[in-house]
This record gives sequence, C-alpha cells and structure tokens, in this order.
Amino acid sequence: MKIAIVDDSMSVRMMIVISLDEMGIDASDITEFSTAIEALDTFEKDYYDLIFCDLNMPEMSGLELITQISSDFKHLEKSKIVIVTGEEDISYKGDFKRLGVHNFIKKPIHPPAFIHLIKPLVQKIQRDTKKMVQIS
Repeated sequence: MKIAIVDDSMSVRMMIVISLDEMGIDASDITEFSTAIEALDTFEKDYYDLIFCDLNMPEMSGLELITQISSDFKHLEKSKIVIVTGEEDISYKGDFKRLGVHNFIKKPIHPPAFIHLIKPLVQKIQRDTKKMVQIS
C-alpha cells in the first residue's frame, strides 16, 4: 500500500506516521510532502492508495490540490483521500465528497481516534488490493 501525507506541519505528519505504524503500516510505504506543490510533482507520475491532505498550506491549498488531482490525474481516481484539518466549520463538505474525498480528520491528531477512524479504510484498501493481485 502506498500512502502520501501532504501537510506543512512536521508534527502532524509525524503523528500520522506514528498512528499508521501502530496499525502495522511499514514506514517505507509512506511518503511525506511538506507542500502541495511538492506533492503535485510526484502525483503526476506515481499512484497512491491513500492520501492524507491538509487544507491550509502555503502556496497551494489542500482544496486546490484535491481539485487538481480530481481533474488532471486519472491514475489517482481510485485513491482514497482523507482531509486533515483544524478548521471547525467544514460546511462545504459536499464539495469535497464530489472531488473524491473519503473522510475528514480533525487536528490535533490523537492516535487512538485516528486509528479508529482510518483502520476500516486501510483494511478495505488492503482487501481490494489483494483481490486485484489475485485477478491479474
């Protein structure tokens, strides 16, 4: 499973990595990006099963990144996107769902709550990946 974390906060990225590690995800399967621009360069050519994306980042917002992923990178259309945000009011959630966002996680990251929310998604991705390997 390939996972991308796009967040300008090193401590948030670290908490996500720690949480994923507790779920048995190998660190070598995780790529961290401190800016959306940096992630875009990689997303142009690489596939990720799961993408965690902050909303408020310098240079390019998470919404702009997700919009570009949705419109320009057909190879990422099956990727599961999870928004990581400190925003209280996400009244525009419907817009994100239309762009393929699977879920939202509130900052600060608390590993037990994170794991509870993300584990079913990770398990589904793992099952789907296993099925695809068996078919090929």
